[in-house]
Amino acid sequence: MNAYYSTLSGWLIPITRAMKSHDIDPIKTLEKFDISPSEVNDPEGRVCVQSLGNLFAYCNNKVGGRAFNIEVARSFHPSVLHALGYAVQSAYSLQEALERVAQYKRVVSNCCNMYAYEERGVDFVSDLEVYRYADSGRQVLTPHMIEAFQATLVQLSRDIVGRDFNPIKIQFNFERPSTDCEVAAAFFDCPIEYGCDRNAVVMDAEIAQAQSIGSNPAINEMHLEMLNKFMCRVDKTNLTFQIETRIVDELPLGAPSQADVAKQLGLSLRNLQRKLNDQGTCYKDILDNTRKRLTMNYIKQPHMSISEIGYLVGFSNVANFNRAFRRWEGCAPGEYRHRYLSANTLAESCRH
Repeated sequence: MNAYYSTLSGWLIPITRAMKSHDIDPIKTLEKFDISPSEVNDPEGRVCVQSLGNLFAYCNNKVGGRAFNIEVARSFHPSVLHALGYAVQSAYSLQEALERVAQYKRVVSNCCNMYAYEERGVDFVSDLEVYRYADSGRQVLTPHMIEAFQATLVQLSRDIVGRDFNPIKIQFNFERPSTDCEVAAAFFDCPIEYGCDRNAVVMDAEIAQAQSIGSNPAINEMHLEMLNKFMCRVDKTNLTFQIETRIVDELPLGAPSQADVAKQLGLSLRNLQRKLNDQGTCYKDILDNTRKRLTMNYIKQPHMSISEIGYLVGFSNVANFNRAFRRWEGCAPGEYRHRYLSANTLAESCRH
């Protein structure tokens, strides 16, 4: 039996906007594919991916070609992604924004994995790994949906770094469609490759790492806390989010022990360790990554002193905090802040 694959109902907002722009009746069309129009009103609702795939095929057939996929991307707004969308908007850079999408992809859908990484030191890649149905081996997302999602990532990237942003290239793991689409070619405005071993948006790493216009560390941290609480509700099988939420709550009083967190979760210490090992992580790494994430947001806020930051992320004294920061970034926290505030960009030289 195949698993039930779904996606966030917020996607219905750009989809219905795209329908209206092409004179397709949204309500009648959604109902035709057993999708309730009222799902738009539930920000945490889910929609069957198979129904959406049929909907995309129908709309593209009505419009002709694949222009509907691109119109969905043009109609996208980050609020579609719940708290993740706002965390993305306030991220330091495009790279950080896409890393957030990859990290919290289960907010968006349970039918794929997404990876965001540097390649050869000059490219930054957003790589979409789509799951396959167990019985047929067919990809859960149709080519129309994959193209629409990749186009949405390009649209999101333009919102973050500027409208003149273009990827280096787009790669799809499905075969070239029988007819070309001028709308898609004009939208991506870069080489498009088909029959590849991945679905990827490849971009210039330097552009991806530059500070974005909407960067706001204080707002970003607030949205990430909301996001972790949301993830605790929608993905109860992922202990990482459950643990991180409890660590964030406890850190100002000192780093909680693994035994304390296990007790809060109703697990024995050994059971917690086993479950984390099954997920390829451990408590020490989650604690360290949480401290680092909080610190990198706090350090960019000039009104917060270095000692205050160390206290908020659970260090008993400034010396221990300084040692941890040097391990994370290769320089002292004061030096990092000075470079950040004076150059308004990450000083990669301080890492070396």
